[in-house]
Order: sequence, then C-alpha cells, then structure tokens
Amino acid sequence: MNNEAICAIATPPGSSALGIIRVSGEDLSLLIGKVFSRSFEARKATLVNILDNDDILDKSIIIYYEHPKSYTGEDMIEIICHGNHIVMNSILNLFIKNGARNANPGEFSERAFFNNKINLSQAEAVADLISASDHRAVKAAQNSLSGKFAQEIIYLSQSILSLRAEVESIINFPEDDDVPDINLKNIEVNIDKIISLFSEVLNACSEGATLNQRKIFAFVGKPNSGKSSLINCLLRKDASIVSGHAGTTRDAIEYELNINDKIVNIIDTAGIRDTNDYVEQEGISRTLKSITNADKVFYIVDDSKGITESEKKFIKNHDIKKHTILFNKIDLTDKKPVIDNSSGYVYVSAKESLGINLIKEIIQEEFSNENISENTYLARKRHIELLNTAQEHLKESKENLMHGNFDFSAEELRLAHVALSSILGQNSTDDLLNEIFNSFCIGK
Repeated sequence: MNNEAICAIATPPGSSALGIIRVSGEDLSLLIGKVFSRSFEARKATLVNILDNDDILDKSIIIYYEHPKSYTGEDMIEIICHGNHIVMNSILNLFIKNGARNANPGEFSERAFFNNKINLSQAEAVADLISASDHRAVKAAQNSLSGKFAQEIIYLSQSILSLRAEVESIINFPEDDDVPDINLKNIEVNIDKIISLFSEVLNACSEGATLNQRKIFAFVGKPNSGKSSLINCLLRKDASIVSGHAGTTRDAIEYELNINDKIVNIIDTAGIRDTNDYVEQEGISRTLKSITNADKVFYIVDDSKGITESEKKFIKNHDIKKHTILFNKIDLTDKKPVIDNSSGYVYVSAKESLGINLIKEIIQEEFSNENISENTYLARKRHIELLNTAQEHLKESKENLMHGNFDFSAEELRLAHVALSSILGQNSTDDLLNEIFNSFCIGK
C-alpha cells in the first residue's frame, strides 16, 4: 500500500453551509506547517486560516488525528470549511500543490483495512450504510459496521479450528489405530452444532441481503396513459417528458424517490403497443426487462377508455404477479380518488394531482415488515456464498469422519475455515479488493 498523502472532498457536490475535506498520510507534519496559520493539538477542534502563501483561502475548523488513533490508522486531518465548491476545490488544489494527491474511490477505507482498523466486512458495511435506502437497512448496516457480524464469523472460525485440532490429533496420534467411538461421536455432535449455528447466521444474512437491495417500481402501460405524468407528480418536478404524441418515452428511465425516509427507484417505461419504429421497439424491449426486474408493477390505464382485453392478456402473458392497476385521468370521468378494495384498482388523476398519496401508500406497504432482529446484518451476496460454501465443507467433513476418512475430514474443515476467513478479508485477492473499494464514493 502506498502511504503518500491523499486528499478528497467528503461531502456531496453542490453548495452548502459547510463542506468537509479529508487528508490522510503516514506523516502530515510538513503539510500541516505549509498550509495552516497555526499549529493545533490532536483530537481538538481548532479554528485556523488556510493559507496559499499570503492568501487566505478560508477560515476553517481543523480536527487532527495523530496515527494510529484515526480512521485510516495514519495521520489524518478533517477540514470543516465553507461549503462552496470553489472554496473547497481551492483548498484541495492547495494540498495537491504541496505534495498530496487526489484519493481514489474508497481509498480512506482501504487504508483503514490494510492498517487493521477495520476488517473487510466492516469496510463493506461503510459503503452499505452510506447507500442504505431505509431505516431498517441503516440498522442492519450498523450491526455489520459495529463488528457484530465479524464476531459471529470469528466465533464460527474458532469453533472450526478447535474441531480441526481434534480431528488432526486422531491422525497424528492414532493410538494403534484404535479411536474410541465416544471421541468420534463428540466431534460429530460438535459439527452438527456448528452447522446449526451456520443456519442461524445465514438466516440473518439472507434477511439483511434483501435490505441491501433498493426496491424498484415500474410504471407500465399503453402510450398516453399518463405514466410520465404520474411519475412527475410523485417526484414533484417535470422529470419525464410529457406529450400528447404517442411514443414520447422511448427508454426505461429510472428515478430516485424518497417516501418518509424510504428510498425507492421508480421507472418510467416506453408505452406498450405494436410499432414498426426500431427505436420504439427497443424501448418496449427495455420495458419488458423493467417488468422482470421490478418488485412491483403499476399498470396505468386511461380511465376514459377503460382496460382492454389486450391489456389484461398482456399482464397475464408476462406473468406480472405483483402489480396494481392504476386508472388515471379520473378528471375526465368525474370519479373520486380511491382504492377499490374489492378489485384492488386505484383511481387517480395526474392532471389534477388526485390520488397521488394512494400510490405512495401502496409503495410504503412494501415496507410493512418494519422490525428486524437485533442480529440482522446487511450482508452481501459474497458473504452468503462463502457461508454456504463453509457449511457444505462442514457437512462433507462429518461424512468423511463417519467413514473413517480422517485426513479428508480435516481438509474439509480447513477449507471451511478458509471460506470464513475470506469474509473478513484475510486471504482476499487484489481483484476482489479493487471491486469492493472502487464501488465507494470519493472521500470515504
């Protein structure tokens, strides 16, 4: 790992009251002497001028963390300055001029990992916490970041190592090849206990894995049914182009929607119809993909025309199980916004912004299971795959043990331990580490 000083803006783009710039390096003493108007104590907020020769770039609050008591394990500075991008970029350029360089995505967390401040699952939890889409995902990410998930993995690893030691003692000290049945039985019982613990951790991880995926809602229907208009009402801005000309939307366009601190993705899709236009055909093809990927589909119908048999057939033929039919344009039919409990149909008007809250209520119902267990972790796909791999090796170890294949049993235990160690990053490849840390935002 290169220990040269790195720097980055840690707050999102745009203007704000305050902005944060982070700097990390093996020894920042020379850099500190060049750019700040005064010295400061470690772990104490200090008001200083940031100087480019005699020019004051900003008056800022500085917090200095002396190694190894910092996030990265190196010397680290956090600058709380005015949140104007010109000010922040000028400070960043000043650090670069004095020997630092721009940080790569996730490089601060990568240095924390290499300096043993966090393990790999905790590093992943940092990114997951930043991108968590609702408070349940935040709680699960905090569980992983606090080390609860790592503690479970460490306990399982140590249990496997103890079992492996018992099996290898049989191999190394066979006592005239006469292994008491009671010893073997105890090992088998202990393997079963660990397999059971694996199942508990996997259940917690599987619950967390669903929280790690943002819910997707696709708005589908014929051209001019009002899909784009409804999405604009939900977003409260003119995000999608609205026109009376059929086929205006020719792509699947994804937007982010926040409903009571629950972040979801909504997709405006190309209208479903028969067409010879190649571009529109491609848009309809993407609509079908959006239907497949969506957690729920809102099928939009022009209430002044009603739902046709071809539309009912479309829903059936594409096996759209989780869907709600929205009858739009009730301003033309003099109906009231309502959810018909008998049919499940929802009546709305994008033009008059009637019934928009009904759509939001339906989206929120997808989050009805508000409570998660204390031991739920915001697990990733690779965690679940490695846990399953380790559990299978345990089962194979038990099978070999029952048949007297002690060498093979010990090897399976070793492979189980390797799989668990990979979760924490103890034998990770460069490709895996690059994939994980490159997905981070700059400045984290």
